[in-house]
Amino acid sequence: MDKRIRAVHDKTSNRIAGRLMKGIDLFEGIIGACKEFGVEAAQFQCLGSLQHATYVQLDQNEDGSLQYSSEVVTDTPVELLSGTGFVGLDMEGEMEVHFHGMFVDCNKSLNGGHFIDGKNPVAVTIEFVLFPLNDIRMQRGLDEIYGIPVFQFREKE
Repeated sequence: MDKRIRAVHDKTSNRIAGRLMKGIDLFEGIIGACKEFGVEAAQFQCLGSLQHATYVQLDQNEDGSLQYSSEVVTDTPVELLSGTGFVGLDMEGEMEVHFHGMFVDCNKSLNGGHFIDGKNPVAVTIEFVLFPLNDIRMQRGLDEIYGIPVFQFREKE
């Protein structure tokens, strides 16, 4: 396991708890912990600090349709107050994280949104708990209404 990931498996509760250390990307660390313990699908919660946050937020067009904003990057480190997400497979079968979080920056401003893969490096620590979903296959597929890739939940065969 990457030395910037410290995690243990509680076999009684079937949960994985740990921390990510300075410099590792949030998504890379969560995927690394999942791979270390053979987890393909999970829900997780975390808190801690990031060198900066990179995220998007929902925008509503004049016709009422929804889209994501351009990427926003904070200009200070942030304290992640609440973060939750899922780990599953993308459309090609590779592990992927879907994560939303709320944070406060060094200007004392609260904000949050849908975080972007590979662009959220840990500042001091991220502490997390993974809740493996052992009998569920979670993989991206196209949404019937919007045609965008979203997680589909199925029982494992």
